[in-house]
Amino acid sequence: YDPVFAALKLTSPISVRSEGPAPSEHSWAVNAVIQYVFPGTPFTEGKTVNVTWYDGDQRPPAEIQALAGGRRLPGQGSIMIGTKGIMILPHIGMPILLPQEQYKDFAMPAIETVDHYHEFVDTVLGKTTTSTTFDYSGPLTEAVLLGPLATRFPKTTLAWNAKKLRFDNSKEATAFVRRKYREGWKVKGLS
Repeated sequence: YDPVFAALKLTSPISVRSEGPAPSEHSWAVNAVIQYVFPGTPFTEGKTVNVTWYDGDQRPPAEIQALAGGRRLPGQGSIMIGTKGIMILPHIGMPILLPQEQYKDFAMPAIETVDHYHEFVDTVLGKTTTSTTFDYSGPLTEAVLLGPLATRFPKTTLAWNAKKLRFDNSKEATAFVRRKYREGWKVKGLS
């Protein structure tokens, strides 16, 4: 989720909807399909942008897979559909820009690799900051966690209000956003 979130400069979603099965009594929903709607950004076209998460055995529908031009989509990764083509981003691997003929001479920008462990130690020592500060990782985590929550309410569009940390159209879903802590376990600012 991180590459899509970072590349498009996404913020908190406007809504989230689960099209897959509900979770069981003991585990989250497997084979989930979560549809997010985010506010548009300078890197997207339109007032909103749709992002769909496929989990487990779920895969994008045939019309999306066909955009890969006969290539098999990776088992893990992202496919970004743009106005001038698509990008397939395997979980581990170089991005593939399609249509290939259109991007055959495109030079991928050089990206400095970062060892996350060294980056963390350097931050603790005050030498640098991490590449994913809390102002980035907080909204990313919020968006990701809304997906499993949405699986508890299959086929229901949940309107997310990030400023108030609640679903404007579902008190039942909002009840899962925060928990009431037992006496002695309250955390100041979270309780």
